[in-house]
Amino acid sequence: MKNHRFLVMSLLVTAILLAACGGGTPAAEPTTAAQPPTVAQPTAPLPTETSVEPQPAEATQTQYAPFCGAAPTACEAPTVTLLDPKYCVEKVPYVLLSVPPGTTYESMDPDLECKDQLNSDGTLRVTCHSITNKELISYDLKLCSGACSAPALQTGTGQCPEGYGFDAANQCCAAPAPASSDGCTTYKIDIRTCPNP
Repeated sequence: MKNHRFLVMSLLVTAILLAACGGGTPAAEPTTAAQPPTVAQPTAPLPTETSVEPQPAEATQTQYAPFCGAAPTACEAPTVTLLDPKYCVEKVPYVLLSVPPGTTYESMDPDLECKDQLNSDGTLRVTCHSITNKELISYDLKLCSGACSAPALQTGTGQCPEGYGFDAANQCCAAPAPASSDGCTTYKIDIRTCPNP
């Protein structure tokens, strides 16, 4: 009898599982009366044209002239070498200096006269003397490096950004050289006496 009970229980569990999983016959769909299709009415009229908002105009960037090649960031004063402090010609004392080529000079006293000559070693020899043949006197000579002479820059032309000037010779923009680095130095020239013969 135990087997019979087990068999009935197994069939009952199987039937319940089949019914739960859809193993039974499908139910007939309920029949409904045919109704006319409904048409949805629009709530707002559709626009006939698509309106496009104008895009804000992009800011036009000012076109500047090109920038000049890299300029020296700092101008150094020329190196002055005293070659002969008591060079004499016909009892007139001279001072002989050596400076780099391209060096410019200016006497700070009208009595001091200087002339230059390019030497075979590539240096510039500067010879100075007193016009009135004074002896035992000192003069100031201003010497400037020729590499530091900045081109004349035009400002306010609109061709260069603020803080730069236009170099008309090279057709480019350059920053003005700082006033503190003008590449000049003042050298003290001591005129001595010529020895007696």
